[in-house]
Amino acid sequence: MELLTSCWIAIVATAAAVWFYGALAWTALPHHKKDFKQLPDDKKVVDFMRGLGVAPGVYMYPFMDHSSKDQTPEMKEACMNGPMGTLAVWKKPNMGLNMALTFVVNLAASFLIAYVGVAAGFVRGEAFVKVFQVLATVGILTYSVASLPTMIWFQANKRAVISCLVDGVVMGLITGAMMGWLWPK
Repeated sequence: MELLTSCWIAIVATAAAVWFYGALAWTALPHHKKDFKQLPDDKKVVDFMRGLGVAPGVYMYPFMDHSSKDQTPEMKEACMNGPMGTLAVWKKPNMGLNMALTFVVNLAASFLIAYVGVAAGFVRGEAFVKVFQVLATVGILTYSVASLPTMIWFQANKRAVISCLVDGVVMGLITGAMMGWLWPK
């Protein structure tokens, strides 16, 4: 456990590097620019939802609570004829809070990835190549695979899936490189 506590520089620096890449990927790089589609006449949709007073949340339409009452012929017909989907309604984002919370998530991920290195038997002065090989793999799994089931079930477009996978691979490689470079000597 002493080795894990001496990994704090690698953990914090890795979280910061991954956070920076994520910010860069969504603000400056072009690969996420077409992840979302525009609704036809989106102004009308926004005005309609505003008129309904839709509160922030994630909604399903047609709504199903998966009970026996949802097995009606009307519900089955609504599902067969579509459209079906989910709708995420946001309140005005608090950019500072969201950036801080994203960093906390990256910090937790970096801590757990460093823990894998310690549990794998890495010692002080472990070779960069070995740390990179194992912890980049864990980083790629961490940042790539977790979002795939959600993207599959909620039918994200292929471009968005590929963009997120690319980000996950880059973030995993950054993780492996930072951990390898800053692994305690």
